[in-house]
Amino acid sequence: MNRAKLKKGIQTFSPAYFALPMSTGIISIASQTLGYHKISNVLFVFNNIEYAALLLLFLLRLCFFFPDFKKDLSSHQEGAGFLTLVAASCILGTEYVLIKNVFAPAAVLFYFALSAGFIFTYSFFILVTIKKNKPSLENGINGSWLLFVVSVQAISVLGNTIAPHSNIDLHISSFVTLFFYLLGVLFYIIVIGIIFYRTTFFPMKEDEFKPSYWIDMGAAAITTLAGIVLIKSVSNIEMYRDFIPTLKVFSVLFWIAGTWWIPVIFFLEIWRHRIIPLKYNAGYWTLVFPLGVYTECTWQLANLFDLSFLKSLPDIFIYFAWTAWLVAFTGMCFKLIKFYLLPAFINRTGAD
Repeated sequence: MNRAKLKKGIQTFSPAYFALPMSTGIISIASQTLGYHKISNVLFVFNNIEYAALLLLFLLRLCFFFPDFKKDLSSHQEGAGFLTLVAASCILGTEYVLIKNVFAPAAVLFYFALSAGFIFTYSFFILVTIKKNKPSLENGINGSWLLFVVSVQAISVLGNTIAPHSNIDLHISSFVTLFFYLLGVLFYIIVIGIIFYRTTFFPMKEDEFKPSYWIDMGAAAITTLAGIVLIKSVSNIEMYRDFIPTLKVFSVLFWIAGTWWIPVIFFLEIWRHRIIPLKYNAGYWTLVFPLGVYTECTWQLANLFDLSFLKSLPDIFIYFAWTAWLVAFTGMCFKLIKFYLLPAFINRTGAD
């Protein structure tokens, strides 16, 4: 492998690339829920490999290219992407519990995600606040800002998933997960309002609509899922039962919000490709993730409210999620071969 290219790849490693294990993980969970256990297990194996490889690249960049790391973290366009690490860690931890019934790795991933989320969230907000040169609203905001929602809701989901098997009192752990859930609701209301304002009142060219805008739907979907998991977790705790009716309303509300966004962003994605060629880039994993989490949250919502007519929807959406994952994964593999493995092979053959 060309060392110069590898070094450049680490230096420019996108902080949002953890959307890859986010996507693989949530589709694995959705597949498990719908009874596709073999597919779920295969994706679980893939997810562990992806997460480990990306974490290594992330740490190498942190150690050897810290100025670039800090520059991205203080960027309005790139900074929120660091929170994909938080969400990916929580989703992988949730897989360990739901698919393998193993709790120790899940607990480690939970505390790691909690620490990383604290560091990245506050670092980002402080750095963009004290910056002297800031972009305009139309250039500074994009769908990746909703990763603040995705990350805290993923923490809430994993926290509730491991709570019965931890040494922490359920009253305390439930308060913590409720805290993160409501924080995610607050973030969504704030950020989606800004995004809606930007897209409707400022000019938007085709190349300005990025795959990250699919998180408009994905953030609403994971908020739905987090609400349902929280309802199940606190149903036997007396002091939290009064929250359940409100949590049910919120769960339906955010599912409706996510569903409403689907035709809008689907049309805008087609509109974008009128001038933008359809070729792989890391941003497409933020398109795959919402399809997986919408599949899972819809099934959970239908099960919670016994809406049998709604259960057919996840059976359809899982095929969209599988297809999107396979296309993106294939594109990623071709890109890796083209830019890293093929040149090395040609150079070695020429040298021989």
